[in-house]
Amino acid sequence: MEPPDPVAFVFGATGYVGRAVVEVAARTADVARVTAHARPGSPRADHLEALASDRVIVDRTPLEAGPLSAALKASNPSHVFVCHGTTAHRARLEDIQAPYLTVDLGLTRLVLEAAEALETPPRIVYLSAVGASPRARGAYLSARWQAEEAVRSSGLPFTICRAPLLGGPDRGESRPLETAARIVADPLLAALGAVGLTRLRDRLSSMDATEAAEGLVRSAFHYMTINRVVESDELRRVGVYERERWAPESRRDTPRH
Repeated sequence: MEPPDPVAFVFGATGYVGRAVVEVAARTADVARVTAHARPGSPRADHLEALASDRVIVDRTPLEAGPLSAALKASNPSHVFVCHGTTAHRARLEDIQAPYLTVDLGLTRLVLEAAEALETPPRIVYLSAVGASPRARGAYLSARWQAEEAVRSSGLPFTICRAPLLGGPDRGESRPLETAARIVADPLLAALGAVGLTRLRDRLSSMDATEAAEGLVRSAFHYMTINRVVESDELRRVGVYERERWAPESRRDTPRH
């Protein structure tokens, strides 16, 4: 019996990588449907409507446990991509206190709570960051590690993808410090790669939204990435995973424990 075509639900779909995940998943032949979640009131929510089609649904459910559970039950996704995040600058504009704990960790826990109520557990595909660890310094990476731990302890099947610095010419908002870091670090890492340090280059070089999204989508549908972390060098290598479709209660995605 053929497994059902995957159904994706993307949180953080108005963000830099989240929107690209919607685009990449929607053009993946055997993905049946993609639901792109836009936080109500987000200034970028209307831009997401340009992606709406017979395969892409824009969802504006409030970020509250009850409504989110109902939205996920209606969609019945096989894969839930968690791509939300914020910056200190944006948090100040939107008056979000303790932004990394509120958004990176708090919204991840909210999504997990909603997903746990589904009859068939979806795979959680969480976009994390290089450097997330129990010894991470700084509020951002510490919150990312705590979010990873919440995903791991949820009992849901998961794939955690640790991306490097994200950005490129396609990034609309101005991030001068990150742009400067890419301008300085990427040529140095390319030189190190030329003398044989290819893994270090591939792990730390910056990545644009499309490359990150393609890595997330490739990793999401393969049985060898179930319940483990995909590091950035693995995330960017196109030939690492030949795609295999997900099926409930198969060797690809195990039931909750």
